[in-house]
Order: sequence, then C-alpha cells, then structure tokens
Amino acid sequence: MTTSSQTDTDWPKAQEIVDHVLELRPWLRVQQAAAERQRRIPQESIDRLDAAGVFGLTTPKRFGGADFTTRELHDIFRALGSGCGATAWMVWAAAGGNLWSFAFDEDAVAPVYEAPWVGNRTFAVGGTSRRMAGTARQVDGGWMIEGAWPFATGSVHASHGYLAVFYDETDDTKTGMALVPKGALVARDDWDAMGMAATGSQTMATDGELFVPEGHFSTPKRLTERLAELTARGEGPRRGGLARSLVTGAGVALGMADHAMEVFLGAVEKRSIPYSPYVKQVDAPIAHLTVGRAHTQVRAAAAVADAAVAQLDRLDAEETDPSDRDTLQLHTDVAYIWDACSSAVETLFRASGASAIAKRQPLQLIARNCRAGSLHAAHGIDTWTENIGRALCGVEAHASTGVLERTS
Repeated sequence: MTTSSQTDTDWPKAQEIVDHVLELRPWLRVQQAAAERQRRIPQESIDRLDAAGVFGLTTPKRFGGADFTTRELHDIFRALGSGCGATAWMVWAAAGGNLWSFAFDEDAVAPVYEAPWVGNRTFAVGGTSRRMAGTARQVDGGWMIEGAWPFATGSVHASHGYLAVFYDETDDTKTGMALVPKGALVARDDWDAMGMAATGSQTMATDGELFVPEGHFSTPKRLTERLAELTARGEGPRRGGLARSLVTGAGVALGMADHAMEVFLGAVEKRSIPYSPYVKQVDAPIAHLTVGRAHTQVRAAAAVADAAVAQLDRLDAEETDPSDRDTLQLHTDVAYIWDACSSAVETLFRASGASAIAKRQPLQLIARNCRAGSLHAAHGIDTWTENIGRALCGVEAHASTGVLERTS
C-alpha cells in the first residue's frame, strides 16, 4: 500500500491509482448514503483513499507529490466520480487548492506537507467576490485578517487552509491568499445542501482578527512570478492553471454519468411501466430512446473533455500557457460537460419511475450531486456560453474572477 508521505521515486503510476480507485468503487458506492448523512466523507473512506494515493495528485513534487498529465488526472477523477460523486468532488477541490502551495516560501509550506497527516492537506476558498472572502490589513511582520469563508470544500479533513482576502476597501483587484492552520479558525457546521452534501463544504471563520506572518501571505502577482521561477527550474506544476483544474474536474461529472447509466441499465429488465402494455421496461421503445439520448449526451460531453484534455497536454508539452481565448473556451467546454452530464443523469432518473425517489436508490443521489456540481459558478452553462458568445461577437467581457485567475 502507498501513503501520502511517498517520495517522487515511489509514487504509483496514474493507472495504478485508477485501478486502486476501481477496487474501492463498491465501497465508495455503499458509503454514499452514510457520507450524505454525515455531511462529510467517512473517515474510513479517507483512510482508504489516502492509501491509494489520491491526496497527492497535485502536491508539489518537492514535497513528494505526483506529476501527472491532464489526461491522467482526468481519468482518476472520472474513476472516483463513478464511485461517489461527492467524494470525487472533495478530492478534486482539495487538489486544486494545492496550486497555492507553489506560491509560498519553503519555510511556510514545508510544515503543511511534512507533518504526518491522512487525507487532504489543504483547502482553498478563492474569493470571486467580497461576500466569498475576508479582509486583511498589513501590520508589522505580517497581516491581520478577518472574515468568514463559505463553501470551504474539504476543510473538514484538511490541516491548513488558503483563504482569499481583500486588502483594500474599494479596489477589488487588491486580493491575496493567506495560509492558515485550520486549528486557528472556527468551523461553522452549516453545510446542509440538496446535493454534494458529503463534501464537508462548511464555513470557516476567524474569531475576531487573526495575525498571519508575512511569509504566509501571497498575491496573484507573486504566484505568477513564483510559478515562472519554478517552471524555469523544472519544479513547477504543469501549465494550465485554473483552467486545467476545471478540465480535470470534468471527469467527476462524467464519472457520475457513467454510474447513472450503469444503475439504469441494471434495472431496465426488472422494472415495469405501470398503466402501459410493457411488463418490462426494456421492451418499451421510450426506454430505448431514453438510453440512446442519455448515452449520446454523455458521449458528446466526453468528446469535448477529450479535446480539452488533449489541448492542455499538447500546450504543456510545447511549454506554452493557454491564451486568454483558450482559457475562455476551456471554461465553456467544462460548463458544457457538466450541463450535458447532469441533463443525461436527470433523464435517466425521470425514466426510472416513482421508486427511484427512495433514498435507498442510488440514482436520486447521483442526480442531485451532478446537478449541484453543474450549478457551481465555474460551471454555469449560461454564464460561460454568454462569455464565449461575447468573444465571438467581438464584445469585451468584464467577468469577475477568483484569486487564482488574477495576475496583478
């Protein structure tokens, strides 16, 4: 078995992690209902996932993390999504937060990864608006931060958090990230959602002002400079930034759609259609249309994902960052994938009859989780199709962004 303290030489191959995840899939599926009730991933699942190596997917290599391609990460998240969508989402969100670990000085980051820990080391709250972030004021030796950060996915299991802050009362470009031990924060047990309930996305807050040393504070500008330095030395993350994170995370949506199709087809020969001549649903032409429609939606979404994955891996091999237009299109592709998958899952759910609404039936939970994921701001189909439409029409867009996307 492998552990989260692995070094660069003994990290398992991506396919080995996929195989481990597929072995865990029956367990993850059984645990889905318990995870939703607990509003967090059960600790035994965390232990098993940690042993499989999934919490080091994007950890900096100098702290023993992996160095997987976009394709490899996407395939791992799709495998996880086919087991439990909420678990996959939490692992993916925590993996995205690790990018901030490249922005901070070694002395600040080393304790995060070198201390014994099982599970995800960090969580991150990106701050697309002041409502989703805290405030900061500079003092001798560091910063005083204050605020509450909602939807802190993975914070239940993490040891540290990256918290977005605004350090100017009027200028929304003045943003930064503070690295804070979770023990210094107050956890509000306020996450009770209709979907993705098991992700532990609680609000984390300060109790008054909290001092953060200078070395534990960074800005998008510093992140960009730090990444350039590390990349020049061959020690940085693969290229693509947040767009790459979103594309890999689209595998979560596809995995949930895979699971939904498996559940539906597993029952289609057993289920009848009341008030119809069909003793078995499999004999009804409408069932064939339903399966064909859902299958085609998922297949189209997968094709879009494959193209986005291939583009990012090609650009990485060419040592080229995605252009602004590339990034916009990739965002839109991800929104399409989530929308198509959630639509396909709901099509299968609606065709499953009233018995499917029982909490013991997995399809209702898959449908709720997938729809919840599609409603995330980064996945909003209407927002991103409008944004790409504006670009195509030559109309300048002034879209709000998270801290990771601000470079100055």
